Amino acid sequence: MKTNRRKFIQGLAGASAGLLVPISCTTKEEDKIVDAPYISKKSKPIKATHDVIVVGAGLSGLHSAMLLEESGYDVQVIEGRQRLGGRVYTLNDVPGKPEAAGEYIGASYARMINTVDKLGLDLYNPDASGGPNRPWLYNIQGNYITADNWEAHKLNPLEGEERSLLPHRFLSTISHKDNPLQDKPLDDWLKPEYHKYDIPHDQYLRSKGVNEETIKLMNVVIHAGGMHKTSAMNELRRYHVNSHANGKLAFGDGKEWKMIKGGNSLLPKAMADSLKNDVHLAKTVVGFKEEDGIVQVSCADGSEYKGKHVICSIPISVLRNVTFEPHITGITKEAIDQMDYGLSVQVHFLIKEPYWEQDGMDANMWTDGPLERFAVRTKRAKGDPYAGLAFINGPESLKFRLMTDDQVFNYVEQKLAEMRPSTKGKLERLMVQSCERDIHGAGDWVYWQPGQVKKFGNEMRRSHGNIHFAGEHTAIMQRGMEGAFESGERAALDIILNA
Repeated sequence: MKTNRRKFIQGLAGASAGLLVPISCTTKEEDKIVDAPYISKKSKPIKATHDVIVVGAGLSGLHSAMLLEESGYDVQVIEGRQRLGGRVYTLNDVPGKPEAAGEYIGASYARMINTVDKLGLDLYNPDASGGPNRPWLYNIQGNYITADNWEAHKLNPLEGEERSLLPHRFLSTISHKDNPLQDKPLDDWLKPEYHKYDIPHDQYLRSKGVNEETIKLMNVVIHAGGMHKTSAMNELRRYHVNSHANGKLAFGDGKEWKMIKGGNSLLPKAMADSLKNDVHLAKTVVGFKEEDGIVQVSCADGSEYKGKHVICSIPISVLRNVTFEPHITGITKEAIDQMDYGLSVQVHFLIKEPYWEQDGMDANMWTDGPLERFAVRTKRAKGDPYAGLAFINGPESLKFRLMTDDQVFNYVEQKLAEMRPSTKGKLERLMVQSCERDIHGAGDWVYWQPGQVKKFGNEMRRSHGNIHFAGEHTAIMQRGMEGAFESGERAALDIILNA
């Protein structure tokens, strides 16, 4: 027997104190945003095999499945990949087991932390020398510059006190300076009063007096197709969310960031293991068809699933390859056709010899050249071998769409040896990882292009008949992994509260 609405909300509040029920999940008739359902002319009724089919075994899909099961629904999760987790992916075959994406768990990630605790997983403090805090050797316009020399260097484009700001901090710091969203609620980015910032980010920065050389260096770390292709509101909102909890929320030990002991991929595995029905892998969805209130989900291997409801957490741009009957039209169709995900490619190597001992420079490189960043992974144990990766994102990563993995390795090794001769012969190939090269992934995370926040921002949560959309691209308050949890919760509530 399914739980009633009141009991579900009480249980949700008790399990995760302080979580917000998204605005789109109210039960007022005027607040419901749904397309008209398809009514079949056939007289023979179609039977569902499950109450809900959840498409996608990432965090959003699995979280929605857990919530629905707790409310008495029979749920079947299917996943196109041969693994669980979506963009949460621990690279267990790479020394140090790095995270391909979905790396750090913030103190504000209430839903995620509650799930980690509920499933008995352990969190730990990552090495402070890794990630955003690692030291960089800068190579700008072919010149190697240390962090100590940067402030006085002739290539530093900043002025006054800002000259002490290091290049890898340009985008996050300068974008957030005088942020109009500062100290505002996390959903304010969707309000019409902020539409004036839904313009190309480089245009916004120029209006703030940022010079061209600074903008060029900021472009190194942007995941969008370029500063001109991302909305200023996308970046303002991104750093607003990131900074919202800074200095306000922390774990019990005072730390603001954690990771899951053994790898973050243990979380989606534990979530899947908690479900009554096994997750079905290698089920690439190619079509949805709704008749008589039942949604048929068709997969590339010829299998079919039928449910009274579907939660679809497929990345929005991947939906361009999926058919809908009845067809999706209007603003939702435009969003599917036009929205995109951030681009990146990771090229992982085993480091056979510490090349930095040969040339006497810092191991990690941040550049304005074609490789952008090359970092040495923090060793988990003293006896572990060194591993490194080239991380290229945004416009520079576009060329890799045309390459095989061997060609990617050849290109990176060649460019790296040109920039840093000491690396030649010191690297052993491990793997190429790219969400953008994965047909199920589309990219790292959704980014809003100029004009899209105004046009699509309040349309992303619109259901199509009995198909409910989830995924971090539909989140309002949060981004990243917690955004995925938020979206899965909202999609589950759309079914539970409006049944």
